[in-house]
Amino acid sequence: MKISEELIPYTYQESKRVFENALSVKEAAENINKNCGIKINSCADYYYYFKYLTTGEGSCRMLNTFTQKYYLEKIYQEYDNEQFKKSLNAFYNLIVKFEKQNNSTKKAMRLIHAEFSKLV
Repeated sequence: MKISEELIPYTYQESKRVFENALSVKEAAENINKNCGIKINSCADYYYYFKYLTTGEGSCRMLNTFTQKYYLEKIYQEYDNEQFKKSLNAFYNLIVKFEKQNNSTKKAMRLIHAEFSKLV
C-alpha cells in the first residue's frame, strides 16, 4: 500500500512523542492506524525509523524517499546540530546496510544524504 505523503507529518509527530516518552509504541501505532488508515503492523515502523535516526541503535525498515527526507528535515529543524550530525551518520549507516543487503546502490538515499550533508 502506498502511503500518502500528507500522512507522514502525523507519523513523525507520533514517533517523536514515543521518543519523548509521551506515549507507548503501541499507542502511537494505534493512533497512526486510526488517523491515517495505515495497516497496524506497519505503524510501528515509523517509530523504529525515527528511533534509529536519532540514536543510531536498533533496526528499521527502509521507508520511501519522501519519508526519509521529511524525517531528516524535521530533525534538522527541531534538534541541535550535534543531534542532526548523529542522525545524518545513522542515515548513512542505513544506506550502507541496505546496499549490502540488496547488493545494489541506493542512489536516491545517497542523493538525500548528499543534500543534507551540505547543512552541516
